[in-house]
Amino acid sequence: MTDLHGKRVLITGGAGGVGSAVAQRMVAARAKVLLADRDELELRQAVAKLAPSRDIEAVTADLSSASGLKRMFDRVDAWLGGLDILVACAGVGSGPLLEMDDAAWRYVIESNLVSYVACTKGAIDRIKAGGTNDGMIILVGSISVHIKAVGESVYNASKGGVASFAETLRKELIPESIRVTLIEPGAIGSALQPYSAEQRAAEIEAYKMLPAGEVAEAILFAATRPPGVDVVTLRIEPLVQKIY
Repeated sequence: MTDLHGKRVLITGGAGGVGSAVAQRMVAARAKVLLADRDELELRQAVAKLAPSRDIEAVTADLSSASGLKRMFDRVDAWLGGLDILVACAGVGSGPLLEMDDAAWRYVIESNLVSYVACTKGAIDRIKAGGTNDGMIILVGSISVHIKAVGESVYNASKGGVASFAETLRKELIPESIRVTLIEPGAIGSALQPYSAEQRAAEIEAYKMLPAGEVAEAILFAATRPPGVDVVTLRIEPLVQKIY
């Protein structure tokens, strides 16, 4: 199955490599897609790549704030008119705890964990209000929580929270017929990496980083399973994944 005709999809982190790649595939599968991200210029560029499709729109919002969340869901209600699928892949990177001030580490937790919970709650409310029996929440975590590399303590705290949240929430939502999927990618050759575009391309060529499109394919796979089939956790990594 690859047809999402009639599905209303919200993608957070929509201007990033994974988010825009997911949007491209979901529009091709005939879904109606709203992208949300912090950077207005990057959002415009992401939407322009899919022009002249009328099935994609964007909203600028910082999801670490209550006002940003409200702005996004107001747009969901006005333009999508409801929701069937949430793909949460917004996020920020992090340094070691001892190199961060309080504002910096709190921003990582707010962006990578709190926003996921808030977006999920807002999505569930809208899925239930629409009376669908086939809603879906797809949360992008990270295999970093299994590797536990030095310097990633704050990042892992946020992504570990996402993993526990997803796996527990899945059980809570079974009576509502809302599926929850956790995607755990390894290193992705996206702008979040502290490398130039040329360096990222070389790492992808050496199988040390994943192309964003491969992660998007994993998300699309989960999103297109038939009702009753739940991809609980999908771990995808480059062949030569860094483990320290």
